[in-house]
Amino acid sequence: MSSGGRRRLPTWSARNGGEARAVISARRVYRARPMIPLASERRGGSRQGAEVMKRRQLIQRAAALGGAAAVAPLIAACGPAATAPSASPAASAAATATAKPIRTLKVGYIPLTDFLGMYAAIEQGYIADEGLKLELQAMSGGAAIIPAITGGSLDFGISNYVSTILSNAQGLKIKVFSDSAYDSKDHSPFSVVVKKGSPVKAAKDLNGKKIAVNTRNNIVHVGVMEWMEQKGGDPKTAQFVELPFPQMPAALTQGQVDAIAPTEPFVTVSTSQDGQILANYFAEIRDNVAIAGFISTEDWINKNRDVAQAFHRANTKGMDFVAKNEKTARDYVVKYANLDPALAGKVNLSALRSTPLLDSVQFWVDMSKKWGLLDKSSTLKAEDLFVKF
Repeated sequence: MSSGGRRRLPTWSARNGGEARAVISARRVYRARPMIPLASERRGGSRQGAEVMKRRQLIQRAAALGGAAAVAPLIAACGPAATAPSASPAASAAATATAKPIRTLKVGYIPLTDFLGMYAAIEQGYIADEGLKLELQAMSGGAAIIPAITGGSLDFGISNYVSTILSNAQGLKIKVFSDSAYDSKDHSPFSVVVKKGSPVKAAKDLNGKKIAVNTRNNIVHVGVMEWMEQKGGDPKTAQFVELPFPQMPAALTQGQVDAIAPTEPFVTVSTSQDGQILANYFAEIRDNVAIAGFISTEDWINKNRDVAQAFHRANTKGMDFVAKNEKTARDYVVKYANLDPALAGKVNLSALRSTPLLDSVQFWVDMSKKWGLLDKSSTLKAEDLFVKF
């Protein structure tokens, strides 16, 4: 979520299974040392010794090439084959300088602006400084990421707060160990978008209409329903259909839905085509809305507290970098979300926080009860969702 010339992730497509993998790591560059001839090869500079040396040099070069191929960044993506984004020079230098052993972690995420802190932590070498390497796996949302974590195919990942709340209510003991994205009046990347010229001009015009959300019963779905009700609409009459964020702009253009509820960079993708923003719905229902954080099982965190803390430190440094280097941050949107570089300057970036606003998270506990997703008798509180280091 880098501009021309840098390698980019392929467009994510649920049509091909909804997942894309990228190995993002800082790599050491190994140089072959000069060959030291064996004693038998040195005697008299014989022709036989020279031939042996030549064969050994060829074997060494071939082995070096094979090793380079083995450690090159890979991508096993759903869709057209492409090369994964390589680590920046800063990340590579950090990996060379650090003496810490490398710990590889499988991380589920959504290619959005919400996770710019992590992208910067990778690119600036903060992840490598902590002795970590991340294998990023793009997925549709927290509702898909959480089962992958509990099933053991991911170490950790991101999740919106509604999905995290519901998972805890079901006894899954999912905990947030590093905060990430917020939506505010100054940074509001979540929008309801309709087609230019659409008769839909207000929330009440969406009554009975088809609205695309990335996942039902998650933060986007609940947020749009709350916005519709507050603004005079009746969300119970609307038809909410699931579509991954990257597929929403095309679905709107093709008339498959009446409105979409994407976040950046897909809001900008849509408005650069034939979409127009109807509302920044989170900002209209509440300021400083908590969106998502990095999660894992309580058991994994307890067994890997040093790793969780190391990622949190790197993620926090990444957020600080983004706050001071917006232009570079926009390059990361291009790189990690496969965004057209021409649109990078138009994207509405997320607000980032490394520590949670508990009252904002509690808002989603209350909303989950209101909309029938969480039992009204539940005693779950916002602070129950967070691990304490």
